[in-house]
Formats: sequence, structure tokens, C-alpha cells
Amino acid sequence: MALAANVPVILWGPPGVGKTAVIEQIAAHHRWRLETVIASICDPTDFKGLPHDAVGRTEFSPPDWAWAMEDAGGGVVFLDEISTAPPSVQAALLRPVLGRVVGSLVLPVETRFVAAANPADIAAEGWELSAPLANRFLHLDWDVSGQVVSQGFTYGFDPIDVPTPDPTAVEAHREELLRAIGAFLSARPDLVHRMPDSSAEAGRAWPSPRSWEMGAIALAWARSSQVSEAARALVLTASVGVSAAREFLVWEQALDLPDIERLLAGEDIALPKTPDKLLVVCGALVAAIKQNKSKARCDAAANRVLVAVCEQGHVDIATVALRRIMPTVMKSGVVLSPEAVEHFADMLDKMGKFGAGRR
Repeated sequence: MALAANVPVILWGPPGVGKTAVIEQIAAHHRWRLETVIASICDPTDFKGLPHDAVGRTEFSPPDWAWAMEDAGGGVVFLDEISTAPPSVQAALLRPVLGRVVGSLVLPVETRFVAAANPADIAAEGWELSAPLANRFLHLDWDVSGQVVSQGFTYGFDPIDVPTPDPTAVEAHREELLRAIGAFLSARPDLVHRMPDSSAEAGRAWPSPRSWEMGAIALAWARSSQVSEAARALVLTASVGVSAAREFLVWEQALDLPDIERLLAGEDIALPKTPDKLLVVCGALVAAIKQNKSKARCDAAANRVLVAVCEQGHVDIATVALRRIMPTVMKSGVVLSPEAVEHFADMLDKMGKFGAGRR
């Protein structure tokens, strides 16, 4: 799922359990170019490029694997034995993995990074993964049972089914998840960024704005593919760690939010009481108005729903939402009600001052 969603992923497991074979099979399934780079025998120039003089300035020539990705229009870069790469090599990997930049070459957007690692205690001359590099990956523990191996040797290993969901559905899920994660983090700001104290734990999955976003992308792909609930939970756990993922998923299951379309249709539906849940409602409201900008919907959003949010004591939340849709509301011809004008007086006053300044 991570490869299909183009999110960097690292597989943690002992040697000889099929990590490489599975990556090769998935690449063959999608007809992706596969370039294997053994991190343990690399130096920083294999990821930053080899420096050379270019008429009075230094440029960095990309290595062969990067040019292969460029020629193929993307593919899979398999960073094998990454836990045996020394800190200098790990530092050189930061920009390629996140920004797809190697030396002077910008890799195609379809370039995917997957790594394999042995835990430091069993890796040959192993190193802990640095926290900055670890936070660029989804982390999956690779556990193969004896039964799977036995049946595979006896009857053959089954091919891995890699579904390809509708991109429109993936994007809709991604936007919905980002709104939900944003609301959850408003209630749990301590989980926005929580890097573990120990180097071993910092070398695995932990929550940061970057890893939350990666988790949302991969989870959107998973939900659009209708995979099992366990697989969906595993995707988020691989992004932000067990504790943060569990808390978000439990919080999300308890949302029980009103239907935005029914609210915009004028139905009298009770809004949630807590600020985090109201944030989700307001985020969904803004997204709904951007998709359908009719006057009736703008009127319901500004004069009914957001006024109701204010009346529950959360003018700040409603004001942020109204500011996002105000150009659309004004363009639709909707006139704010006296109640809306009263609640949003400060925002309207500032808009008036800004307008006067522009004139």
C-alpha cells in the first residue's frame, strides 16, 4: 500500500525472510523499474552525487541508479541493508528520500523509495537509524510465520494482489483524513510532534506533522482499496507509532458527526458540543462549499450552520471557517443575517479596513 501510495517505507526484519523477493514481485507486477542500492557499501556521494568542477563552481554528478530512474520516468529505489549505513550515509539520504533530489538531478515524481533493515542488534556492524531519516519512512515489522514458509515451499507462494483504487476516491479520503487529523491534534497538541527520548525508538515511527501527513496519504489509499481494518490500522501505526495511531483511531470511531449535506439542505440537526468535533464539521463544511457553490448552500453555511457554531460558544472556530468561504459567499450574492453580522463583527470590521486600505 505504501509503495502504491508513493510513501517511503522501510521493512524491519531478520535476514533471509523474503523482504527483497516481495519488493521485486511488486515492482514486476506494476512494471516499475527496480534499482537496488546496497546502503552498507555506499558512501555519501552515492546519494548526494560526485563533486566536480564546472567552470569555477562545484556541481554534483548523480550516480547511475538516479539516472536509471530518470530514464524510466520513475520506479522503485530499493535501499537494502540501510541499518548498516553509517551516519554520514544516512545524512546524505535525507534529501533523496523526501525531496527526490540527487545532486543536480530532480527525480521523477513516480520515484518510490523502499528500504530494508535488520534491527541494530542483529545487523552486521549495525547503526540505529537517525531520527530525521526514520521520520521520512513508514515502518513495518516483517514477520513471516513458519506456516507461510512451509505452505509456500510445498504449494508455491501466492502472488501479491496490489489493487489500484480510483484516484478521485483516494483524494477525497485524503482530504477527509487531514481534516480529521487536524481536529484530533487540536484536542491532543502533545501528539503533533513527539520524538522519543531513546535513539532506538527515535529510529522507528513517531508522530510529527510530516509523519501524520504521510499516514493520511497511505491510509487514504488503503481505505479507497477496501482492505481489511487491520491493514488500515497498520498503515497509520507504521507512520506515527502505536500509541498515537491507536488514540486517533479510537477518537475517530467516536466522532458520530452530522451529515454536512443534510445540514446544508436546511435540516435541523444537532451539532456536536466539543471543539475538536466542531472543527471536523467546519472543515467538511468548507470542503462542501468549495465543491458546490450555490447560493442556497452558501446561505445555509454562513447564516445557519456557522451561526449555530457561534451560539455554542465557539466563535473562533466558526470565524476561521467563514473566512475560508467568505469570497464564495459574497460572490453568490448571499447577505449575512443580523445574527451572523453580530457574531462575526470583528472579522467583518477587519475585512472592511483591509478593503479601505486597498482602495
